[in-house]
Amino acid sequence: MKSVIITGASSGIGKELAFEFARNGFNLGLIARRFELLQEIREEIKQLKNFSGKIEIAALDVKDYKSVFITLKDLASRLGGISHLIANAGIAGSKPIGTNNFTHDKEVIEVNVIGAMACFEAGIQIFESQNSFGHLIGISSIAGFRGFPSNSSYSASKAAFTTYLEAARIDVAKKNILVTAILPGFIDTPINSEMKNRPFLISAEVGAKKIYKVIIKKKEFAIVPYYPWIIVSFFMKIIPNFIWKRLKFD
Repeated sequence: MKSVIITGASSGIGKELAFEFARNGFNLGLIARRFELLQEIREEIKQLKNFSGKIEIAALDVKDYKSVFITLKDLASRLGGISHLIANAGIAGSKPIGTNNFTHDKEVIEVNVIGAMACFEAGIQIFESQNSFGHLIGISSIAGFRGFPSNSSYSASKAAFTTYLEAARIDVAKKNILVTAILPGFIDTPINSEMKNRPFLISAEVGAKKIYKVIIKKKEFAIVPYYPWIIVSFFMKIIPNFIWKRLKFD
């Protein structure tokens, strides 16, 4: 059984992952808030050469935590079971603290952390009910390595999610469930398209191919792309504050 559920599948990394998994023979369960975009993507995927799998779609805002459990279980049932679940849904839009952006900052935490946690909890229940091996994948970010100026809530959400994934990996290992944490660098998606500074930018299609390889290899942790971000991430942690605060990421 090769079936994957992807949240946040209507654009960016989630959309390109849907195409990548489809090209490799997976059945797809696609979730996003914008149902009409999922319908368009479903029709595009159906036109792929040699694709003959199932594609099930569902509208869902991961902030609606009760609906997360209902929707994911229903989608898994429609697919006849799943082997992978990718918690990819996320939002950005942080601003400097003290600029009356609290309402949106709260939403960033709700979507990127609590919504992702709800997806993982639902995924664990699905895999346990199937009595089968399962693979949970969380899409975090290199922004979680250190607080990016003007992006406090986004950085905090990704730091929290990465730490959550580390603990979750240990907690579910005895349940025959693998947890993979993926930390992308700057990948060209709508979530960062308005940023003036996007160093080492790669396309969403290239990013999805690299992420797919990480997942299939069953790695527990990966920075994507590995170079140069593995080096950059090291220096991010040790750069003195007087230099870090001069950097611009907005």
